[in-house]
Amino acid sequence: MPQYPLILPGHDITEALLNAMHPLFAFKAAHTDRSSTTTFAPDPDLILPLTGSAVWRVEAWLLYGAGSTGDFKTSWSVPSGATGNRSVLGPGSTASDGGADNIAMRAGVHNFGTTANYNGVRNSTGNLSFVLETATIWTASAGDVAILWAQNTSDATATRLGAGSYMTARRLA
Repeated sequence: MPQYPLILPGHDITEALLNAMHPLFAFKAAHTDRSSTTTFAPDPDLILPLTGSAVWRVEAWLLYGAGSTGDFKTSWSVPSGATGNRSVLGPGSTASDGGADNIAMRAGVHNFGTTANYNGVRNSTGNLSFVLETATIWTASAGDVAILWAQNTSDATATRLGAGSYMTARRLA
């Protein structure tokens, strides 16, 4: 199976070539809380720059906490002209087990800009739940991929995207 970057015999090993082999990584060192808003905004920590004319595999591991009123919703921002879909996996909109042991799950494939709603199943910003979102992105031009998020229903009780959440991107072609 071909790997990116393709290294042919006689190819010079350069700094740029070696850097192209590494995945990109973004990590949340501190919580971000949002209250009384349903307007999507990029997370300040989960943004990665993608090169154009490339294929990328992106994964977002999101630790969130939300009250049962505000809940949590996501969407993605991708470079202009990018194509592909994202897959989502996390507590469904009707999940109701506060111990997060036996809950209804959401699993689907959506456009980047489609809203994915997740229940504040643990009814707290201190007891976090987990969401996995992944995508293969074909970029036409360079630009950022970002996780956008907000409350699903405006609530004075904050919704939190927790420390320890992260996002990775690996160039495939």
